[in-house]
This record gives sequence, C-alpha cells and structure tokens, in this order.
Amino acid sequence: MTDFWLYGALLILAGMLFVLWPVWKMRRQNTVDRTALNVALYEERVAELAAQKAAGEITPELHDIALEEAGKLLLEDTARADQERRPTHRGSPWPIILGAGAMPLVVIALYMSWGNPDGLQLLREMENEPAPADIVAYIDRMERVTRVQPQNGEVWYMLGRAYLMQQRPAEAERAFGNSLARLGESPELLAQLGQARFFANGNQLDSEARTALNRALEMNPREPTALGLLGISAFEEGLYPEAISYWERLQAGMPPDSEGYRAIQGGIDRARERLGQDSETVSQAQAGISLRIELAEELADSYGDEAVVFVSARDPDGPPMPLFAQRLERGSLPAELVLDSRYALMPGVQMENGQQLQLSARISPDSDVRNAAHAADRLDVTVGETEGRVILVIDRKL
Repeated sequence: MTDFWLYGALLILAGMLFVLWPVWKMRRQNTVDRTALNVALYEERVAELAAQKAAGEITPELHDIALEEAGKLLLEDTARADQERRPTHRGSPWPIILGAGAMPLVVIALYMSWGNPDGLQLLREMENEPAPADIVAYIDRMERVTRVQPQNGEVWYMLGRAYLMQQRPAEAERAFGNSLARLGESPELLAQLGQARFFANGNQLDSEARTALNRALEMNPREPTALGLLGISAFEEGLYPEAISYWERLQAGMPPDSEGYRAIQGGIDRARERLGQDSETVSQAQAGISLRIELAEELADSYGDEAVVFVSARDPDGPPMPLFAQRLERGSLPAELVLDSRYALMPGVQMENGQQLQLSARISPDSDVRNAAHAADRLDVTVGETEGRVILVIDRKL
C-alpha cells in the first residue's frame, strides 16, 4: 500500500499546484505598470519630435503643439490605467489557498468512503504470498475476500470447504448457503450444503439436508457426496437394501483397487450381514448383463480421446428415460463391462433376472449425451436368459 499512497500524494500535490499556481503567479507578478509604459512612450515621442524639429521637418510651432498633445495623452492614459487596475485587487486569494489546502483531506475522505482500500491491500498480499501457510491463514484470507467481494459465490464455496476441513460445520453451512444464493443450484454445491447440515446436526439428516442431497442426485445421479451420505442415513435407519443401492452406485464411479472402494465395500458387507445374507453369495447371484462396446473402424478417426460413450438400458415398454447407464471414455474402446444394479439412475431400482431391457450405446464428442452423433443399433435382451456377451457396435449416424 505504500506505493499507492505515495502516488496518491504526488497526484494531490500536482492538483494543489495546478490550483495555486495562478495565485502565486499573481502575487509574484504585478500587473504591468501602465504608467511607466506611458511615460516611456511619452519620452520616446518627445525625443522623436525634437529630432524632427532639428531636422527641419516640423516648425517650432508644430513642435510645441505636438508636445502639448503628447502630454495630454500621457495624463489621460495614466488615469485610465489606474481605473482599470483597481478592480483586480478587490478579491482575496485566501479562499483559493484554503480550498487547495483542504483538497487532500477531501480526496482521502472520499476514497476511504467510496474506494476499496481493503481490497487493494488484499490484492497486494495475494501477489506477495499466493499460497497461505496453513488452513487458518487460508480461512482468514477467504473471509476477507468475502467482505471485499460479498457477491463472489465461488469464494463462499471455497470458504465453506475450508470450514468443513476445520470441523466448523455450522459456519460451512452458512458459507454454502451464501454460495448457493449467488451461483444457483449445482449438484456439488447442493451435496456440500447437505453434508454441512448433516455434520452440524450431530451426524443426522434433517429434512432440509435430505432435500438438498436428493436434488443433487436429480441433477447428477452419480454425485458421490450425496450417495455416500444418503447411504449412511439409510443404514442408520435400518434401510439396508436402500443403503446398499446408494453405496453400489457410489462404488461404480471408483477404481476397484482404491481405498475408497474398499471402504464402501465394507459398508455394503455390513449392510448385507444385517440382512442376514452372505455377501459373496449375493454378489454371485446379482443380476447383470455382460457387454462389449466397440466403435466402427470407419469412425475411429472421427473422435478424439475426449469423446464420451454412453451405455444405457431402458424398459422397452416404458418411458424413454434409462433405468441403468454407464459412461466410458473413448480411449477405453473396445471395452467390456457388466451392467447391473450398481448403475441404476434412481434409488431403489434393481436389475432382476427375467427383466426385459433395451440396450443402446452412443458416442458424443463431449460430455453432453445430447450432442451424440453416432449410436449402435438398439438391442432387446432378457436379464439372466441372454447367453454370452452382448456386443454393441457404434456405427450408425444419428
């Protein structure tokens, strides 16, 4: 901030000089003395007349007449100069001087009232120290940013995440609420808000938290935080099949060899034990469809690795909305997978043997399925009765 105030002081001094310079000049430079000028002109005229007389250009009578006229003009010009000069001294320079002296105080007061000195100081601090030393310093900085930019929803979201890390759920809930009010609904934000309310309420889901989590799943059926919390809540309420459904959907988005996957599997096993079922038997008996997804050779060069493949299964006699779906990366093709209840898009939906499903696969150049340009032919199957692996080849233009 030192350089800012230094530059500000220089600008104020420049403004004061601009105002005071005419006054100083007026005080240092008196108005041109018209009397002295008239006397000088008179003397020059007298000398000129004398030279003309000596040269015989004018007669002595004309010389005397012209000299008398020059004297009269001198008296008249002197009197006129005195009359014109008097009004210039009526005003006092002190109002201008006092106004210039008050200028710095007015400028500073206006800047402190309308300006943003805290924001400028924070900007300089972030330039000098981009990464805070610890979580406490990080929270302090984010709190200051929210005071400077209270309409910045992203900063409120970051502050809420930091509060959760420091186990301050009530404050995190307020921060996520402010973020939601400014950014609008998003699956991740709704899930974080529900999680903050869950912790703030003694690890219990109240109606508002449950509403936020369910809304997050409506927007993104794979939202991990919402699936995890709703699974925990269902388990604690004794709704073990529902908890298993949530956690299996959560597992579907995790690498099988990750710590998170194994932790979720432990919760699923405990839920199955509570149901009096053997985890391994249930896993073996679980209904599913084995699939192989391929991309036609003539389309291989049409899609880069950022393209996304959407595999889905719907009720052929029901609405067009899929019951089960899985997303693959273009680079994984050809891919083999098992589509089962873990990939259900709605809670409580289970894939059962004998169920009639219609399979489809389509590819999109980005993550939006609505932009898909090619698809495989739809295929009707019966769960548990279709032999071997079902092959879907994406080769048809939409």
